Amino acid sequence: MVSETALPVEVPTTPVVEPQASPVEPVAAVAIPQAVSVSRSPVAAPFVLDAAGLQEVAAAAGLLWVGSDAAKIQAAREAMEREPKPVHVPREPKPIEIPDDGPLVLVETRKDLSQYRLPFETATGPESRA
Repeated sequence: MVSETALPVEVPTTPVVEPQASPVEPVAAVAIPQAVSVSRSPVAAPFVLDAAGLQEVAAAAGLLWVGSDAAKIQAAREAMEREPKPVHVPREPKPIEIPDDGPLVLVETRKDLSQYRLPFETATGPESRA
């Protein structure tokens, strides 16, 4: 049984230290540059394929360098640009199926095995032939 008399508990006391107010020193205003120039990276020069050098390398290996005709490539690009753009046909959204709010129907999926004759229950075993 617990006694109802409370024992005095000693709580250690720590001295409270008052913070000392120190004089606030003004902070000098920092100059922020108004316009900062952003240096952009230089634009890369277009790549030019050294076809003559490649032909020499291929010939040294016993191969024949076959390059494309620039005029034919340009004609093919222009022909592709002249083609009409295909018309965008949006897809038809699927119709929303409304769930049936009617009562649930219990569907019995198990057979009643008491009425069903299993193959091992038939009397055609070796004992019945005698």
